[in-house]
Amino acid sequence: MLLWLLLALPIGLTALAASTQPTPGAPVEATRVLTARALAARIAENGAHASVAQLDRQQTWPHVIRAVSSGWGGWIALVPDLIANTDKTHVTALQGALRRAMVRNPHAVLQVLDPGNGPLLGGGTICVDTRMPKRWRTDVIRGVQGVHDIHLNHQVTDCLTALHAPLTETADSGK
Repeated sequence: MLLWLLLALPIGLTALAASTQPTPGAPVEATRVLTARALAARIAENGAHASVAQLDRQQTWPHVIRAVSSGWGGWIALVPDLIANTDKTHVTALQGALRRAMVRNPHAVLQVLDPGNGPLLGGGTICVDTRMPKRWRTDVIRGVQGVHDIHLNHQVTDCLTALHAPLTETADSGK
């Protein structure tokens, strides 16, 4: 009897949630969580410019920035398409997200860096310690030096060059 009482509430709540209809007039996409695979398909189907506009309309940029910052490879792979088609605010946010991801997934970040060391996605831009704690630099140097991929030699060199430059004035005091 006690077991039945304990299970009744979760079962009832589950049934209620399953029968709840989406908000009338809300797009179906608004009730779904955006995935890297879904965004990649959207970019392939509609183009990066239209996909970036949709991210703006749906206000899903914070989700994208968090996913890139977390070092998730599928999201990091989408950054070149996104960064080339968005505004300066989101460019800066994506660059910062790649900087934070360097600690967690240096190989994925190096794969999307510009081998020509360009201004948007070059190692000289992404691999700087701007507003990063001092420990970040040490961790990223260790991570980048651990990447042994002949196809990423230029990116590794550009990144290590930027990391071995003197600390910037905006670097954190060592937290």
